[in-house]
Amino acid sequence: MRRASSKFVSTGLFAFALLCWSGWLVGRIVTDRFASLQFLHWIPTLLALLVTLTCAILLLWSKRRSMRQTLWALALVQVVVLASQDIAWRRPTAPDALRNQPLLRIAHFNANWPGKQSPRLADAIARGMAIAFRGEPLDVLFLSECGALLAGASIGTYAPADSVAMSIGRFGVISAVPIVEALPIFDDGKSTAALVMFAAWRGNPSFSALLVDLPSDPSLSRSEVLTRLRARLDAMQLPSPQLIVGDFNAARGGHSLRAFAPGMHHAFDEGGVGFGATYPRAWPLFHIDHMLLAPRVHARQYGCIDLGLGQHRMQAAIIQFQE
Repeated sequence: MRRASSKFVSTGLFAFALLCWSGWLVGRIVTDRFASLQFLHWIPTLLALLVTLTCAILLLWSKRRSMRQTLWALALVQVVVLASQDIAWRRPTAPDALRNQPLLRIAHFNANWPGKQSPRLADAIARGMAIAFRGEPLDVLFLSECGALLAGASIGTYAPADSVAMSIGRFGVISAVPIVEALPIFDDGKSTAALVMFAAWRGNPSFSALLVDLPSDPSLSRSEVLTRLRARLDAMQLPSPQLIVGDFNAARGGHSLRAFAPGMHHAFDEGGVGFGATYPRAWPLFHIDHMLLAPRVHARQYGCIDLGLGQHRMQAAIIQFQE
């Protein structure tokens, strides 16, 4: 009786691990193309790997050796995916076409309405940028849901002396690069977008940045949300941005992001350093804050910085424009 019970538990544990692994794999392949399956794409590879390993370890006390071997093999697949998709091991070297091009240091942070924490958060932003850029001054900082971060003494903590601070709806921009124009595009209470156009500066060409903040409701189809946003922007006939930043609430690598910005590439995929995830800040599992670059814009470095406060990690990047 005890042997039959042990066999039943082992089989159930193996079936559970196999079901979780299969759901994870479907999520990797289908991503967020279909609303009914997009929740599978939200299964983090790291979490799925821990489930597979835990089940394999629990089966060490079972005589079902073939089950353990199968789970070790499945875990190895997840390790390979984790290492290739979620972790950037070394910074790429600059191609010859970029060796003499000037650098532009940019960052984006979703402050998520800091309220009374604004002074502490301003200090944390300053520390985070010092770590990301090794003491070099920041050129442009984009803020989402910035609240009071642009008001009072807070801004003096992290904004360079020669920079200009500007509020655009829910967004804030602190820039040493001259701003030609800042256009709030729309804000319907759930989604919002703005366009900022920058002048040529210190060898860098003029460029524009599209700022995006999308709803966090997990029941909404990511594909539909981004398809509607794409149609809305196309109808306005706005100039094509060289940079798109913001909180998309859509995971990196998904179909919705690729369809929204065809031809653009993620800064992490080109210049990533370390683990690529921005939310939740303390235990990041999801890469939902993104920095998308046009084909002739290159990321020399990109990282997700823990500021010690807030709900999101900051995105920090060093980019170059190809002539």
